[in-house]
Amino acid sequence: MAWTGDPIWLADVLRAEGLAVIEHAGWRGRGHGDFRDLRGVMCHHTAGGGPNDWRVVQDGRPGLPGPLAQLVLERDGTYRVIAAGVAWHAGAGSHPGWPTDNANWHVIGIEGVNNGVGQVWPAAQMNAYRRGCAAILRRLGGPASDCVGHKEWSSEGKIDPNFDMVSFRAEVARLIAGSPPAPVENEIDAEALVARAWIGARLTPGELPTADGVGRFARFANGTIYWHPYVRNGEATAVPAHLMKTYAQYGFESGFLGYPTLRHTVVPGVGDIQAFEGGTLYRRYGYDGFPVRGVIGKRWAAEGYETGLLGWPISDEYDNGTGGLAQDFENGRLQWDPSGAVKEINRGSDAM
Repeated sequence: MAWTGDPIWLADVLRAEGLAVIEHAGWRGRGHGDFRDLRGVMCHHTAGGGPNDWRVVQDGRPGLPGPLAQLVLERDGTYRVIAAGVAWHAGAGSHPGWPTDNANWHVIGIEGVNNGVGQVWPAAQMNAYRRGCAAILRRLGGPASDCVGHKEWSSEGKIDPNFDMVSFRAEVARLIAGSPPAPVENEIDAEALVARAWIGARLTPGELPTADGVGRFARFANGTIYWHPYVRNGEATAVPAHLMKTYAQYGFESGFLGYPTLRHTVVPGVGDIQAFEGGTLYRRYGYDGFPVRGVIGKRWAAEGYETGLLGWPISDEYDNGTGGLAQDFENGRLQWDPSGAVKEINRGSDAM
């Protein structure tokens, strides 16, 4: 291999590949000692899947001090450079050309943020994973065969990463060779294609950041498409203009509703329905829309949602004057009591 010692060039090599990089303070001096000769890259998933997985990788966990890898790959394709020194990530195992049970001193570890039990790998993250591995191996002068999954190395039954390493390595080999890259799927563009029958012309050039600085959105003639790396498994979701009017009243993604989690449902001739992180929006054609959420929402769901006896919501939750909350529906009302009970009040009757 072409390098012995700590890979202090990690951030530069990744940036040169056109990848987004965050350098953590002190990363060049962080590690459990200095590398010997570098021989490859080991791929992992974090098994958490959330925005704070990097903290465990950097700081460690009870019984295993950090760093636990040199790099963390976020779901939006951003690399966090955690350490230049040795990290405890490999465990016991073997691979041709690598020291048995001793890869930590010779192999760079990458932890991709994913829960490992069904969470989708966003296209942007997988693209960055391949390109990052290729860039490092190109710097080392090594082949794609030295891009190894933890599950392939381990003699301890490790299962990460939970994607196919054979096809992954084939793409890494193509990238090392400098072949034209496969096009990267933009999630908002992909959702626009799915919604092309109704969403209309694009109004936003490119994408705009949401208020949290993490998500993105783009406006179209008949709706808006939202994307966040930790919502809906990193896939974008379109919200029709009919519901956007109500969504705006509740603060868009910054309000309690948060980001959309499902595509909207059209009830022909009646209205639109769409689920969000903090509740579900219902809007009948020709009327205002309202969210249904919380304990009242659960009781309404048990009653059959909008197709049940209560029908569609015709108000938001409001103070019922006795310390609780109430919400009106077409054919009745639900009230929440601080004790936790929900009382169903139909026209002309009172019933629990």
